[in-house]
Parts: sequence; structure tokens; C-alpha cells
Amino acid sequence: MSLQHRVRHAFPLRRAMVGSLQRMERASAEEIAAYQERRLRALVRLAARRSPFYREWFDQAGVHPASIRTLADLPRLPLLDRGLLLHEPDRFLVYPRRLTWPAHSSGTSGQVVTVHRTAGSSAFELAALQRQWSWFGVPHRPRSLLLRSNDPDPHRTGTLTRHVPGARQLVVSSYRLDRDRLPRLLAEIRAFDPQVVEGWPSAITLLAGLLRDAGQQLPVTAVITSSEVMTTEQTSLMREVFGGPVIDHYGQTERVAMAGNCEAGGYHQFPDYGITELLAVPGHPDRWEIVGTPLHNWGFPLFRYRTGDEVGPAPAGPCPCRRAFPLLGRIDGRVEDAFTAADGRPLPLPHTVVKNLVGLREVQVAQLAPGCFDFRLVPTTATDLPATQAQARTNVDRYFGPGQTVTFTIMDHIPREPSGKLKAAVRVTTT
Repeated sequence: MSLQHRVRHAFPLRRAMVGSLQRMERASAEEIAAYQERRLRALVRLAARRSPFYREWFDQAGVHPASIRTLADLPRLPLLDRGLLLHEPDRFLVYPRRLTWPAHSSGTSGQVVTVHRTAGSSAFELAALQRQWSWFGVPHRPRSLLLRSNDPDPHRTGTLTRHVPGARQLVVSSYRLDRDRLPRLLAEIRAFDPQVVEGWPSAITLLAGLLRDAGQQLPVTAVITSSEVMTTEQTSLMREVFGGPVIDHYGQTERVAMAGNCEAGGYHQFPDYGITELLAVPGHPDRWEIVGTPLHNWGFPLFRYRTGDEVGPAPAGPCPCRRAFPLLGRIDGRVEDAFTAADGRPLPLPHTVVKNLVGLREVQVAQLAPGCFDFRLVPTTATDLPATQAQARTNVDRYFGPGQTVTFTIMDHIPREPSGKLKAAVRVTTT
């Protein structure tokens, strides 16, 4: 079990966090707002004292931190976007760097950002997820079959799974799922006897499709998904093969907002995790961008962070679950096509191979043909191109497998989609 995983479960304040989360799901809208405002006031004052970025911003803007008292005051703070995290992310730190650990993500965009996690924020996130899982009858620490990009063991060729006893996980690579490996893989899975299947929807549906085609089922208590927007067909396939309900949650590497479905079918903001604002998308009267302000990440707060993810209108009326958690519309902006390896294997969520290519202004991986991938790089004056290219080749070998063709194109600007967005992974259609 990793150090981060142990910290999440053994954090000294974990019991208090669980108690707070339980109280909030029974709270009224007014009580939730009061909780958010207490946390916001404390976090703003702390950041203004200790974070170089916020200290400078408050001074230059002439805004006194003590004037941020209520949710109505929140718009006085600046909107932050990914570009501010491309360079000098340490300026946002409130805690000493040694008390945090870095994480990298491109989301589904082509800008790889660096953020920092803290023990407390990591423990709170897990507790919030476990609260959601409990609505569906999932035990506190279930045996989990995990499909989320991981190589089971990069040091052992041919390994299909890796058992993590302390974490109660069986890790399966999302990029090693095919018909030939299925009998051996299924035997290892059944021996582990998972209570839940957890991971990317695209990877889980790949396994579900293989099982269905082989006439097999794998009953579990629930299927836990994140990171991608699901189709109705994917959800139906998961329920057919795995039997249990599908529990989906929305979040980001930046950890500024969280949402998820409940047992009554509503998709809720988790307002005790973060404050969610919905920013109107210009030219689209029925679309809003999610802007998040965390209430738990004391070491690396990102106030009013623009996620780039968009939602449609929220359903009208209260949810039958009777929680006072606001409903959220359908999330968009996280749809990504699968790539295809040289041997014909599907490769879900391919932007994984660019998420640690830091130090670039922009990056995109394009599939030119099955097994042929071009990395489009927009460097800065400080970019170490040889090291970046070596890391990209390492990523392709690790996740997509050996035998792929990798090329590089240096650009000063990567073309956008018709929507104006930059995608981290694209398939190029040739005629």
C-alpha cells in the first residue's frame, strides 16, 4: 500500500471528518451555507497570510481578506484558470512544500498543470466518496477491482493483475484488456472476489463487453466510476454484466469541487467538499462552466478555479433522496475517443500519456493510424525537449505497450476544436 493510501485511512482527524460529513447530509440548505461561509472565511485569511500568490493579489487588488465573509462576497475574488498553474504553481502553497505531494493532470485539455495534495485534503476526499458509496450499501473498505490506467507491475513482463493487500485492491491495467487474456484474467479476478468494480467507464465497459461476449457475468455490490461522461449504453452494459448499481462521481485533479449521483437518481453537488459556481458560457444560454472553490485543501487552495467542464440545466424540483445538496445538470467536456494499439487493442482515455509532460505551454497526442502516435508539443524557452520526448516514449511503452510508433511535431500553437477547446488527445482522420 502506498504512503498516500495509508495517510488517507489513518489521518488523525478522519473520525471528525466522517462525523461532519454525516451531519451535513442531514443539514438544511441554510445550515450548509453557514458551514461553507465559516470554512471560506478561515481559508481566505490563511491563504492571504501564507500564499505568495494570494498575498500579492489582495495587496494589488486592494481587497481586505476580512471583507470576504459570505457566499455573496465570493465574486470579489479573482477567477483562476489552468494557465496560472502551468508555471510556478508553488506560489499557491500555504503549507511548506515538504508537507504536500505533487500531482499532474491535463484533464482532457492540452495544458498539463501541477497541483499539490495534502494529507488532510486526501483523507477528506476519501471520506466524502465513502459517504456517497454508503448510500448504495457499499461497505466501508470494499474489495475493489481497479481499472484506472495502472500497469499491474511494470517490473514483471506479462503480469495481468497486482494485489494490494492493505488497500484491498486488485489492480488491472486498462490497456491490457483483450479476448486472449480474458480466461486467465477472469480466473485471477474470481479468486480475488471483488465487492466493487472501480475505474474509468471506458475501461470498465471494455471488460464488461469481453465478459458478455464470453457469456460470463461478475456480480458485485456496485460499479464505481469517474473521469468520463458515460453513455446510456455503457451504463446498461455495466448493469447487465456486474449486476449492481453504477455510482458515478465528478471531480478534478485540482480538487476544487465534487458531485455524484445518489440512490434516488439525482446528481448532486457535494457542498461540504467545495463551493460550486456555475458561470454562463457565452453564446450558449443553456450551458454553464463549473467554477470550484475547495473547503478542505488548506495547503493548496484554488479559489474560484475554472474547471473547463460544462453542465446543462439542472432538473427542477427537490430530489426524492431529500438531501439539501443542490442538483447538477449533465456534465459535458469529458468525452474522449479511445485510441487503437498496433495489435488492435482499444486504448481508453489516451490523454494519460501526456498528463506528466510538464514544462510545455501546450501538448496533444494524436493517433494518425492504429499504433501510430504523434505528440504535438508547444515548448517554452525553458522546456527540455529531449527529456520531454524521452518521457513521452516511456509513457507510450508503459501504457500502450511496446511496438507503437511515436513521432513528434514542434508547433507554436495547437489547433482548437470548433468549440474553441484544446483537446489533449485526438484521432486524425485521413482520406
